Amino acid sequence: MKSSYLVTESEITENSRRRFLQRGAQTATVLWSGSMLAGCGGGGSGGDAGWNSGSLLPAANNSDGENPFSGPASTSINGNSTPPSVNTSISENSSPPATGSTANENSSSAATSPTVQSFSSSAEAPGGVIVITGSKFDSSTSVSFGGVAATQFSVDSATQISVTVPASAITGPVTIRTAGGTGRSSVLFSVLTAPPPATGYRLAWHDEFDGTSANSRNWRMHASQRDDATQTADAVSVSNSVLTVSTYTDLATGKHHTGFLDTNTNPGCKFIFGYIEARIRFVNRPGQWSAFWLLSDRNKAYTPLNPAAGVEIDIIEHRAVEANNRTDVSNLHSSAVHWNGYGSDTKSIGSGVRALPTGESFSDWHTVGLLWTDTKYQFYLDGTQFWEATEGISQSAEYILLTTEVKDNAWAGDIPPDGYGPRGASTNPVMEVDWVRVWQLPSAP
Repeated sequence: MKSSYLVTESEITENSRRRFLQRGAQTATVLWSGSMLAGCGGGGSGGDAGWNSGSLLPAANNSDGENPFSGPASTSINGNSTPPSVNTSISENSSPPATGSTANENSSSAATSPTVQSFSSSAEAPGGVIVITGSKFDSSTSVSFGGVAATQFSVDSATQISVTVPASAITGPVTIRTAGGTGRSSVLFSVLTAPPPATGYRLAWHDEFDGTSANSRNWRMHASQRDDATQTADAVSVSNSVLTVSTYTDLATGKHHTGFLDTNTNPGCKFIFGYIEARIRFVNRPGQWSAFWLLSDRNKAYTPLNPAAGVEIDIIEHRAVEANNRTDVSNLHSSAVHWNGYGSDTKSIGSGVRALPTGESFSDWHTVGLLWTDTKYQFYLDGTQFWEATEGISQSAEYILLTTEVKDNAWAGDIPPDGYGPRGASTNPVMEVDWVRVWQLPSAP
C-alpha cells in the first residue's frame, strides 16, 4: 500500500473482532484521511472467512472518477515474515493421543484438565489475535505459544479464549494451564515473520490452504475452454495444507482438463503495492505450463499508453520443455510484465530465462516473490532478487492467479500422444502451492 497511508489500531469492537477471527479471516485495517479502507477478505481455506470486502486499495478514485473497490473495514494484523510451510499435523509428543486434538500433561487429572480442540487462525504474527476453542477454561487460565507465555488474553467462556500472540512467540503447541491441569494442542501454531524483501511490512492477506478445499471466498474457479484444455474445479484440490492444480486427460473423450483460479471474487483479494510471495513447486510435462501471476481488470489498450491503469505481472512461469520438445527447461523459469491489452499494441518486458542453482529442482519447494512499489517491480526466488523492472508500473488493483494452461505445438512443446493420464494418475502434471501471502507497508517512512 502507498507509504502515505497510516495504519492504526482496529476500530472494530471486541465482540466483532472475535466473530471475525472465528470465521478464519485475516485482513489489514487501514485509515486514510480519517476514512476506513477495505482489505482483502480472509485467510486460510476452510469455511466462511473474512468481511465482505475484496481489496487492499487507496481510497482515491480511479481515472473514471469511480472507486469500484470499496468495502467495510477489517481487523488489523501485524505481520512480519514468512516461516517454512505451516504444519498443522505435528503433535508435540512422539506419542499423540489416539483421539481428539489435545494432549493432557497428566492423565490422572484428565477429568479436570483443560483441552485445546482448535485455534483460528493456525498461523499469525506477533500482535495478532487468535481464538482458541476447547473446554474447562476458567479464571485461573494461562496461555503460552511454544513455551512463551501470553500476557494479553481474555477467557470469553469455559470453551473459548481470545489471545494476542506475544512478541517473542515461537512456532509450537498452544498450551493452556489452569488450576485443574494442563492441556496442549496436538498441532503446532505457526508464528509468521517477514521475508527480507518485506521487512517493515505487515501481513495483509494470506491463504494457508488449511481446509479440505479451496476457499470460495478467496478463490474463483474458472470453468471454460482455454486453448486445448477445459478449466474445471475438479482439477483443483486441497490436502495436507497444500493446494494442487492437476492436468489430466479423459481417456474416453481424449479431452484435457486443468485448473485456473484467481482471487477476483468477493471478497477475494485485490491490492495495490506490496510484497506477495508463494511457496510453490512444479512437475510439468510437454504441452502445458503453470504460472503464479497478477492481473488487473483494467489492462487494456489506451491512447496514449497508460500502464498505470493496470497490467499483467507474471511473477513466475514454468514449463518442462521448449517448443517442439527440443530442450528440457524444467529447471528454468521466467517472469514478465505485459500491458496495453492483448492486441497488436501490447507492450512487454521480460526477465529472460533464469536457471535454478546447480542441483536444485522445481519439483522441490521454492518461495517466489514480487515487491511492487510505485516505481519498480523486484522479483525474488528463495529470498534472492533475480530481476528488476521499472517500466509498466501498475497503480491499479491487481488480483492473484494460480493457473495451468495446455496448448499443443506451442512455446511449452507438444502434448504427449497419450495425453496426461486420468485424474489422479502419477502421470498428471501438477502445480502445488503451500501458501500465498501479501504484505503491505503499515505507515509512512
